[in-house]
Amino acid sequence: MIGKRVMTILFGLLMVATPVTFSNVSASTSVTVILASDNEADCTIAEYLANVTGAVVVTTTWGVYDPNVTAEIMSYAPDEVIIIGGPDAVVEQYVSDLQELGITVERWGGQNRYETNLQVMEKAMEKFGLKFNESVIVPGNDSLAIKNALKVAVQNRAMVLYVNKTTNVTKLMERFQIREALAFGSPASKKLMERVKEQLRGCNCTASEVQLNVTKETVLQLMIQVRERVRTIKEIANETNCTQLMQQVRVMEMTMEKANQALQAGNYTYAYQLMLELQVRTQFGLKAANGEMRKMLGNSEKMALEREMIKLQAQVSVMERADINVTGINALMEQLRVAIQNGQYEQARGLMNQIKAMVREAYQKGKETIRSNPPAKSSKGRKH
Repeated sequence: MIGKRVMTILFGLLMVATPVTFSNVSASTSVTVILASDNEADCTIAEYLANVTGAVVVTTTWGVYDPNVTAEIMSYAPDEVIIIGGPDAVVEQYVSDLQELGITVERWGGQNRYETNLQVMEKAMEKFGLKFNESVIVPGNDSLAIKNALKVAVQNRAMVLYVNKTTNVTKLMERFQIREALAFGSPASKKLMERVKEQLRGCNCTASEVQLNVTKETVLQLMIQVRERVRTIKEIANETNCTQLMQQVRVMEMTMEKANQALQAGNYTYAYQLMLELQVRTQFGLKAANGEMRKMLGNSEKMALEREMIKLQAQVSVMERADINVTGINALMEQLRVAIQNGQYEQARGLMNQIKAMVREAYQKGKETIRSNPPAKSSKGRKH
């Protein structure tokens, strides 16, 4: 029997999408939604674009599919959705959901955060006509540095560039024809930033540096995200009886405990370094865990249909809140619920297709109405 919390993960009953609204959404303007994972690197790039273009940002847990995220996007009635990140970070199910609704979708993503970063910068220049005279250079795995770099990048309209130990900074600057750089780093990325400064001097670039201090609050903020990821992986591992996942969880928990001990001892930099490593490790864990979840769904037609039904219920709720008449859809939804409950799966699939067509039609006809009734800002949201 599947536990309550894993059922929640499977069917997306948790509202893990956090909308970040940077401009008022109205019926008279076009709307672009940027969908990114809660990976700090991708999410920050999304926020940066939102600040300079007026787009709306919606985030999803890295590697996790939640139908409520699709509903959140739908509630803004966007003309288009730009996905930042590859399919491991923002899963392909979102593309299918949005295309079913008739929403234009494009993905800006590479094999990793560094490739994604470069692709987003280039496509942003092409699509939005953005021009940059300087750059903000920041280690792509240093959450503290990334957060602080965002503020300066927005203020100066600077290009955001992520680097790691293999990055050729000289070629990067030449690629974008930029000669001014502000480098952000923390004690966790000290060696990397020394290498970056050396390369900047070599390419005759004007460069300055911002060194950030790791505080107890810095570590605690990162721990919140990582702890929840580990908990999710553990729940799925238990329910799927996946030995490999459980082994990964045990190692993660040991690292978490080591980081907590360092934190209590006042060694904030070491604790922060451990959490950065664990943050990356949880992403691999989530990918494996969601593979196990997909197997579970693939082996149960009932569970797959129930997940689709819950997705449609979330979408219908968006239209109901905008006072769009969905009486006919709700009648079919009740028939669908009964068919699934009675094991009439062929009938359920037929009803599902009818409902999807009706939802798409109602949504397309009611887009202006939905825009006139935008969702309330999340308490977690930030406005810049």
